[in-house]
Amino acid sequence: MTIKERFFGFFIIILISFTVFSCKVQKTVSAVTVPKVSADTTEIKLGEEERKEFEYLFIEGLKQKSLGNSDEAIKLFSRCLEIDSSSSATLYEMANIHVSKGDFQSSMFLLEKAVLINPDNQYYHLLLIKVYQQNKLYEKGAHEYEVLSNLVPDNHEFPFYSAALLVMAGKKEEALALYDRLEQKFGISEPSAVGKQQIYIQLGNKKAAYEQIEKLIQLYPAESKYYGLLADMYLADKNREKALENYNKILQIDPNDGFVHLSIADFYLESNDSLRAFQHIVLAFKNAVLDFETKAQMYMLLTKPGINRISDEKQVELLHILIDTHIDDERPRAFLVDYFQGKKQIDEARKQIRLVIDMKKDNYQYWERLLLINNELQDWSAMNNDSKKALEYFPDQPLIYILESVGLLQQKRYNDLLAVIDTGLVHVKNDPKILSQLFTYRAEAYYNLKRYNEAFDVFEKVVELDPENFMALNNYAYYLSLRGERLSVAEKLSAKVIQANPDNATYLDTYAWVFFMKKDYQLAKFYMETALSKASEDSAVLIEHYGDILFYLNEKENAMLQWKKSLEKGNPSKILKLKIAQKKYIETKEN
Repeated sequence: MTIKERFFGFFIIILISFTVFSCKVQKTVSAVTVPKVSADTTEIKLGEEERKEFEYLFIEGLKQKSLGNSDEAIKLFSRCLEIDSSSSATLYEMANIHVSKGDFQSSMFLLEKAVLINPDNQYYHLLLIKVYQQNKLYEKGAHEYEVLSNLVPDNHEFPFYSAALLVMAGKKEEALALYDRLEQKFGISEPSAVGKQQIYIQLGNKKAAYEQIEKLIQLYPAESKYYGLLADMYLADKNREKALENYNKILQIDPNDGFVHLSIADFYLESNDSLRAFQHIVLAFKNAVLDFETKAQMYMLLTKPGINRISDEKQVELLHILIDTHIDDERPRAFLVDYFQGKKQIDEARKQIRLVIDMKKDNYQYWERLLLINNELQDWSAMNNDSKKALEYFPDQPLIYILESVGLLQQKRYNDLLAVIDTGLVHVKNDPKILSQLFTYRAEAYYNLKRYNEAFDVFEKVVELDPENFMALNNYAYYLSLRGERLSVAEKLSAKVIQANPDNATYLDTYAWVFFMKKDYQLAKFYMETALSKASEDSAVLIEHYGDILFYLNEKENAMLQWKKSLEKGNPSKILKLKIAQKKYIETKEN
């Protein structure tokens, strides 16, 4: 939807107002006090015992309905109808439950019977109209509004809703005739004129459509929105000069009308006159009366990926105008975070998201965004500090525990990591994926604390929880191979990972290392060379492992070349230096 459609889109309200009204009706209906049911209120005369049983069941049905026990309520109301099949109140209550469950067919049959029994209850008709709309029986709905017009003559909206439904039913001529009768009775009004305008547009009678809006302008020359309707019509007919003329008439009436500034901006954008468009956008964005949502719609239209219509400089200018104009609203600054992230200015994005959070601490999405930015910056200290603050507001959000765990793992604060996971497991839901993630970090902490048996027990639990947690499976296999334990299990785990991720250099390295520990050096060489070919850049660790494999294949000179290359790539391993110094492989098995 363009800005002009939002501004002047009120003219379609007549065509959809019956839906809005139906929503209001439902609220009214639910608030209605159902009169006490007795033998006197039904067509069937009940005996005293039947009447008492009926009243008990009906009241109990209402109680169950209010508690949300709809199925139990339906059973109780059904028993009521077994006693008195002509109870319109019971039929209505059952229909209401079916409406709430989305069963508009069943509710329609019940309501039609209720209306037949008690034709003077307006609430029955109103709910029946809603059901007819849902079943696309618009003509029947229009008829019900006619009934309501006679039933509640003081409500002048019902006949207009009837006309709108006739249009939906394709009965355009009948709707026009009804609008004419309404004009004879009430005079020319916005609902009738705009309703007729829309019908004439659909019928292709543009002259008559223009005449309807011009009537409104003659009656209300100071009402700017009618000039907007006229401008929209001219624009749709490609008469841009007339459209602009009417937009400018609105500015003459109210120079500070923010909506029309956006409509004119949209006009100039379509004319590829970005300079004039920007001038009107600035005026609209500075308008404190115009709501932020409307401005945001224009901003997103201007900055849509692939068709960005303004420069970075102007984009930032508009965002700062929004921030200054809506000083108590954090959302304009959140847009600024989007901008800086899009431009890869991550430090500035983090600065802005902190300001956003200062304004709106109870918004989880903002905290999550800050933590993810910390992760992108690899600022693990900030990750931990911000995670603790976020948990004060959102102790049940699993991602916070996961991100805090990442930060602690990177800082090698393994005991702190275990404490965070223990707390997280108390709060997070019983989601296998989330539990698998937290248990993975617990296993990593145990392993690095040299609590190897505990680590491997937890890895087993991870595999059970999420057999596709490939990072965990890979690390488990690698750690087993480093310790030379259960190498057949390590091979099986690593093979599963490679099958799902055949181009991942890290996973291929693990697979190669498992074969190396099994002394199958030819297979180890094959998979290590595959890993090196898949790596996006030379990895010092992979190159060292390649040298280890070559050494055992009696390619000792080449092994030395690979070890030296690994050292040149920045490998800090002391054992690597010993390999080079002693010109032989030195085992790195974990103790």
